[in-house]
Amino acid sequence: MNKEVMALIAPILATGGLLRPGRKHAVLILPNGRRTGIPTSPSDRRAIHNLRSQLKRLQATRTVA
Repeated sequence: MNKEVMALIAPILATGGLLRPGRKHAVLILPNGRRTGIPTSPSDRRAIHNLRSQLKRLQATRTVA
C-alpha cells in the first residue's frame, strides 16, 4: 500500500478502525461503522486528495443506531 495512503489511515486504525482486504481494494471500516474502499495502488493523480476528502466526510457523519 502507498505510504501516503497509510499515513492517512493510520490515525483511524489507531482509534479502532479496521482494515480488511477486498477483492480489488482494501476496505476501511471507521470506528463509527461507516466504510469506504481504499485504493491499494492509486493510479489517479487525485486519488490521495479524494481519499482525504472522503475520510473527512465519513468521520463527520454519525450513524443512527
